[in-house]
Amino acid sequence: MAATISLNVANFVTLKLTPENYPLWREQLLALAESQDMVGLLTGEKEQPAIHNISSTTVTSITGAQTISEDYLKWRKDDRLLRGWIIGTLTEESLGLVIGLESSQTVWSALKEAYAQDSQEREFTLRQKLTYLRKDSNESVAEYLRKFKGICDSLAAIGNPVPDKTKVYCLLANLGPKYESFTTTMLKPPMPSYSEAVSLLQGFEQRITWLDTSNSPSYAFYGQRNQRQYQIHNNNTRQNHSFNSRGRGFQATSSNLRQVNQVKNHSSMLQRVNDYTPRQPPPGKRRMTTAERELYKDEKLPTLRQTWTYSKNLLESTKPTSKQRRSS
Repeated sequence: MAATISLNVANFVTLKLTPENYPLWREQLLALAESQDMVGLLTGEKEQPAIHNISSTTVTSITGAQTISEDYLKWRKDDRLLRGWIIGTLTEESLGLVIGLESSQTVWSALKEAYAQDSQEREFTLRQKLTYLRKDSNESVAEYLRKFKGICDSLAAIGNPVPDKTKVYCLLANLGPKYESFTTTMLKPPMPSYSEAVSLLQGFEQRITWLDTSNSPSYAFYGQRNQRQYQIHNNNTRQNHSFNSRGRGFQATSSNLRQVNQVKNHSSMLQRVNDYTPRQPPPGKRRMTTAERELYKDEKLPTLRQTWTYSKNLLESTKPTSKQRRSS
């Protein structure tokens, strides 16, 4: 019998009664009472027996008191034990509701009247919050998941856990337009479990964050800077009409070498013009007269001068302008 069994009530009832956890506390107390065959004391099925033996009419000559029945003594012992277990699981606030109540049934009924209605109203309130919960645009997924899980845990604490599919639907439907494509894909059958949906949502959020970062002004500037450096590198490797003076000394390219050769040719041509002397007549021929020599000189010099002028103009046209030097 329960009165003769030593047990630790804390192994059965792990909660202290509050207005929020009454359904869970009630289930734990009922499990304890059932294990000790005491549920009838809470529900009133085991009624209080008569205090005195009805068949005993003998009154002692000394005290004049009737004999108390054995059934009543046993019932009272069990009832007071159960009442003590209940009171031991109450908070200070709840304990004030049962002061002066003698039986376990009256204590049980008082607590039910005080908290059962409150728990029902709380359930409606929590389900309404779960339905109308929305993720703000400036709110992270981690904060939204924390709020959502808190509401679900509160419903489970009052004995009304949210089914897994309902949790998945409420979680995805309240994400907002930014996650419309993700929500549409996830809600197609077969729907994922709640834990899978949370994991996929966190991965999708990380991808959105990465895309937002890649499109930021600083990231765009960094990309343009790299692209400009790449273009400069390609331009330096191409054949162009300007010297590249970056680094140590000049970097010779095919166009640079071509310009150097043109300068050399121009200098050679100028030297030939300055050093020109009339050509000697072939062997065996007579020497030209002064008039003939002057005529020969006038006929040949224009050709050399024209060649020199052409080389000079070509060199001037290939020199880099000030704008080209600044860009290089």
